[in-house]
Amino acid sequence: MALNLLFQQALQLQIVRDVDVALVELIQRQQVQTLTDGQSLAILLASRHSAMGHVCVDLAAVIADPLAHFGLAAEDRVARELLPVKRSFESALLALMSTLSLRQWLADIGASLAVATIDTVATEAIDAGANTPLVLDTSNAQSLLYLRRYWQCEQLLADFIAKQTSVARQLPEQAQAIIKDLFAQPFTAGEKVDWQRAAVALSARSNFAIITGGPGTGKTTTVLRLLALLQATQLEQQLPALHIKLAAPTGKAAARLNESIASNLQKQDFPDGEHFNAAQLRQVIPAEVTTLHRLLGTVPNSRLFRHHANNPLAADIVVVDEASMVDLEMMASLVQSLDKHTRLILIGDKDQLASVEAGSVLGDLCSAASDGRYLADTLAWLRNFSGDQIPDRYCASDGTSLAQATTMLRISHRFQQGGSIHALASLVNEGLYEGQRTLLPWQDLQAIVAQEQTLASKKKRQPQLRLLYQPPASGTAPVNWLTQELAQLLTEGYAGYLRLVQQGSQGGDVDTWGRAVLEAHGRFQLLVALRQSEWGVAGMNGAIQHLLQDADWLNVGEADWYAGRPVMVSRNDYHLKLMNGDIGVCLPYHDTAAGEELLRVVFNDGAGGVRWVLPSRLRSVDTVFAMTVHKSQGSEFEHTLLMLPDHSSPVLTKELLYTGITRAKRMFSLIYGDEQVLEQAMTRKVVRASGLMGHL
Repeated sequence: MALNLLFQQALQLQIVRDVDVALVELIQRQQVQTLTDGQSLAILLASRHSAMGHVCVDLAAVIADPLAHFGLAAEDRVARELLPVKRSFESALLALMSTLSLRQWLADIGASLAVATIDTVATEAIDAGANTPLVLDTSNAQSLLYLRRYWQCEQLLADFIAKQTSVARQLPEQAQAIIKDLFAQPFTAGEKVDWQRAAVALSARSNFAIITGGPGTGKTTTVLRLLALLQATQLEQQLPALHIKLAAPTGKAAARLNESIASNLQKQDFPDGEHFNAAQLRQVIPAEVTTLHRLLGTVPNSRLFRHHANNPLAADIVVVDEASMVDLEMMASLVQSLDKHTRLILIGDKDQLASVEAGSVLGDLCSAASDGRYLADTLAWLRNFSGDQIPDRYCASDGTSLAQATTMLRISHRFQQGGSIHALASLVNEGLYEGQRTLLPWQDLQAIVAQEQTLASKKKRQPQLRLLYQPPASGTAPVNWLTQELAQLLTEGYAGYLRLVQQGSQGGDVDTWGRAVLEAHGRFQLLVALRQSEWGVAGMNGAIQHLLQDADWLNVGEADWYAGRPVMVSRNDYHLKLMNGDIGVCLPYHDTAAGEELLRVVFNDGAGGVRWVLPSRLRSVDTVFAMTVHKSQGSEFEHTLLMLPDHSSPVLTKELLYTGITRAKRMFSLIYGDEQVLEQAMTRKVVRASGLMGHL
């Protein structure tokens, strides 16, 4: 079968994009040599994989299982008329791959004029001015094919981290006394470790540091104490206060960190110590958080930023929260913008969903964080500096310099250890049930829910966990397909904020009313895994809107905008100061000057107040009764519902489940359409091809 026909079938099956095929055709037109089938297939995969979040293509993995790298749907999810196309494609692909060994394929790809081959770890091995669109990296016994942009980003980031972690900073004598004042717990000589204190100590001596941990482990508190230590040390030496920048990937994550830091600064007990003044310390720890795009300075209609290697940021320390959401290209832009003396501190949960764009930078960098892998010298220094004695199981003779600058916070203060939400998160994330490796995930999940239901009944309270079965819809996208139990749960959940919408401001302050509506809306949220289908954002938004209209909570009519409509901004709007991920609610706003009531959308302003925006000015917003798990990152809800479809999908992974579960502050409801699909999601781990750790 001609390769062109194979590509056309892939397009019919929607497993590649037009742009993937167009790249192969463009490269073919621009070079003298005719591309071989092996070269064409490799280029197609490099383009397709970047869209799927991979930094590169692991060619050895493709050889081992070719079909897995095209994300083919199960036959029962393929339209009947496309079944012959699917079977023909699979047969032809396997026939083509059977003619190639890995060695032959690497040699074939490397012979293309469109590919530069790297067979040494030295970045100098490739001319910086080279313009080949692809790079084949066979160093470190790898077989990775990159689009050049991603290879350059990965090399730049690896080089930055290697340089920044190669030498530990020498902390002044005062630092030891200051860290003792900042932590109320006495120093311990036993095995108990204050991981927050250890994180502060290890990060304080690093030019590049990572603090990772699950929800409620105290990442924000730890960062504040780290900044307090660094600022107090600076002031004690009669030096100017450090210039600190705080950033997050999205506007929503930035606003949440802003609130968290402001709240923590108020609650944080910085006792006046011998070496610092608590009031003065609070003044030099910033509470303003910006988005990474704003920090670096976007250039309209460009991928470039105003801050770069030749125009670095004016900052002594840059802290990035929710770092799991930062893709490779953005991380490379960030490190390029830093002066060589600027510290970079990454904060995030390594087990959450990776970025939407290519790369899983935090996950890669924290791949050994659970094991610690600290050198004996590091543990000796920590024992002397902070008094923390890390157990020997976290020690390794071959620990990397990166490991010495990485700390994992291991105790959750939000979820009670042994609590049901914590138990469910542990089952999904670590595969542990009651401290033992699970062999029957589905049964163990049911057991956790049953135990919580029993406990709740005994204590006469609402259960923290619910497990609801939702049968698949019959017919084509019906509106009333939800079970009565789920329909009631959704109606009652969203009625909380809609009741306030219907009550109106009652002649009072509209800003106070707007804040109350936003706060009430943030208590309950349905999360979904998919965008399309009745199980996804599109279907569930329509179904919930219909439910709420039937219950007289909404009066939708024919207009796009109506009172009570919740929306999420889908694109940064710097003129309106609204960021991707910001959530607002449409409300009837009484305009005193005009003497009439008009619809306005209320948003949090990030400083404790609200902003009112005309709906006509909002060009990129989506209704958000249902929200994807990806979009929920950086948010928390009192009651979170997660809905999984009745069919398998590549996006259904343990990371997606874990992220959804850990959005819940008090209650979590899991809605599933098929127990096998749910169990598969509990055991399927996201694996994104990358060569980053190979260079570190």
